[in-house]
Amino acid sequence: MSFTLPTNEEKYQYVHSQFERIARGYDLTNDAISFGMHRLWKAKAVKILLNSGADQGNSQEPRHFLDVCCGTGDLALRIASSLDKSDKVTGLDFSNQMLEVARARTATASFGASLDWIEGDAQNLPFEDDSFDGAIISFGLRNLTNINLGLAEMRRVVKPGGLVINLDLGRPRGPVFAPLFSFFFNSVVPFIGSILQQDRKAYTYLPQSMSTYPEPEQITERFELVGLTDIRHLPLAGGSVALHHGRV
Repeated sequence: MSFTLPTNEEKYQYVHSQFERIARGYDLTNDAISFGMHRLWKAKAVKILLNSGADQGNSQEPRHFLDVCCGTGDLALRIASSLDKSDKVTGLDFSNQMLEVARARTATASFGASLDWIEGDAQNLPFEDDSFDGAIISFGLRNLTNINLGLAEMRRVVKPGGLVINLDLGRPRGPVFAPLFSFFFNSVVPFIGSILQQDRKAYTYLPQSMSTYPEPEQITERFELVGLTDIRHLPLAGGSVALHHGRV
């Protein structure tokens, strides 16, 4: 099947319509295409986020964390379950259908902190400067039309000393693993999407979108460009996933 990536002008609406379509089966498909490992990667990212908050030295102060491009809310719920009742987690996404799933999960889940779901644009966050103790985006940065603007907005709303974290796909290395990953990502993932979601197009976009997404070293440079410091890059899953964090 031939496939053409949307232009930058088309990208916002294109990606939005895809997530509106696949919201109901999104979690099941994520488990299938990552063999459930996305849960481990997210747990690693959350541990870093919570252990390095802007006010980590003052545990009496309520903490507030932001999950950008929160999707169906699994990461925000993971954060909330590790916090106290006085703390808060805000999840933001541009897809109403994704947020509907997140809200339904909130009604049945057990967690500590309060949760707030907001429909909004990651490139124009509806929050005041220095509003959060930390912010995280998980497998969403490559979907933005302007990566630098998305990172700059996260930096703007995080308090000095807090972390900005990006968890996304990386670039696997090695003569054996790299071609195996490429085959799985470009051929098997669309097939899984067609079976579980009846939407091969959305899961063809996923691997194809990597052709325009910066490599991990370039993401580090983007972190530096928006003014983040103490930047770390942690390759996961043989380099197929990249976890970046930087301090405001």
